[in-house]
Amino acid sequence: MSGAAQPTSGGFSAEVERLVAAVRALLAGHWTLLKAELGAIARDAVITLIGAIVIVALLIAALLGLFIALFLILGAAAFGSMLWGAAQMTLLLLVLAAAIASSLLRITARRRRRSWLLAFVGGAAGALVVLLLLHGDAAPAAGLSITLALSLLLIDLLIGLRDFELQRFTDRFVPLVSEAELRATVSALDALREEALAGVAAEVGAAAASADSTLGALRGAVSRVADAVKGLADRLRPEREDA
Repeated sequence: MSGAAQPTSGGFSAEVERLVAAVRALLAGHWTLLKAELGAIARDAVITLIGAIVIVALLIAALLGLFIALFLILGAAAFGSMLWGAAQMTLLLLVLAAAIASSLLRITARRRRRSWLLAFVGGAAGALVVLLLLHGDAAPAAGLSITLALSLLLIDLLIGLRDFELQRFTDRFVPLVSEAELRATVSALDALREEALAGVAAEVGAAAASADSTLGALRGAVSRVADAVKGLADRLRPEREDA
């Protein structure tokens, strides 16, 4: 087996370099493929999102058209004119927007109940006035009553937005309970830290005192050994002088 060819160090290094280059090329190929797939996925996702938005917009437009047509038909059938339906639909949508805004802005429930009560009383009063003036014609009275009630409700809801309190609105977005718990935890940790520091100081003081006593004993032992050695030296000095 002595005649078998042995790979040289230079050839082995070249093979290692080729292997590293191949691994790099493989990784680069996978990365390129991944980027291409991510790009295709992103394009498909964007196209799908745009399509979904268009579908939702068309559905909303269709439902809104149906909603408008329904109110126009009801206005013509119940109150004798499509204008009643158009007015009531517009006011109803504005009332819904104002009511949602009032709820989101944390206007008090008492203030909102007042708006509904005012709308009911105003609508009933308007209906009675029209009935008296038109000698019992119910259709115009009902149309005016509903329109007046929605108008009063919308106006009073909008006026009620003046009671908006910024602190009351922002408190719902602040973790007050967690903040209080965090402060209590920090306070407890501060107390624990002070107690730990006091304990450490006491331990260090005791250790320092123990170290001083140990060093004192060691110094005493060393001093005694030094005295004994000096005594031996002093005792040997006359013997050297006699010699």
